[in-house]
Amino acid sequence: MGQLELSFTINFSAGTSSNRTQEVIESNFDRRAKNKFKPKNTKLKAVCFIDDLNMPKKDTYGSQPPLELLRQWFDSGFWYDRQKVVKNYMCDFQMLCAMGKPGGGRAHISPRLTSKFHLINFTNPSEKQMKKIYDTIFTIKFTQFGDDVKVLQDTLALATINIFNSCMSDFLPTPKKTHYIYNMRDISKVF
Repeated sequence: MGQLELSFTINFSAGTSSNRTQEVIESNFDRRAKNKFKPKNTKLKAVCFIDDLNMPKKDTYGSQPPLELLRQWFDSGFWYDRQKVVKNYMCDFQMLCAMGKPGGGRAHISPRLTSKFHLINFTNPSEKQMKKIYDTIFTIKFTQFGDDVKVLQDTLALATINIFNSCMSDFLPTPKKTHYIYNMRDISKVF
């Protein structure tokens, strides 16, 4: 008996092509009928996780070919075989994608593709919320220290948040320095 669900991951980059995207997805499927493909070794479905969905480089016309391939599948349930130019239906297939905000090599994606997904957006907390979070952490951590150290709680929280904000505004991400993307994990490491 085969497994119930097949899952695989595709990591998009600026060099990702629609040909390669199609090859990777099709490599996880078997032909079950003339032009219908089902997930390999499974009874149910395939789930593909695509990381950095908005990383593929835009072409001359402003589109992102790998994303247009995915949009075609969402709209029609198939894409074309590149040699025989016949429709290949990818059955029992779902996609789960993640991406960062545009900038630093990441592009805005087409609203035509965005409309095919249920979107979940995580935003950074405000400075007031961050201060409350880290004040709470400091209160717990500083219980074992004397009053002379406890009075530094507010100052340390504000100073660390100011350094974090300063790094975010001064060290902007670029295609060569994509590691200049900061989030709450970075500030938590300091604390």
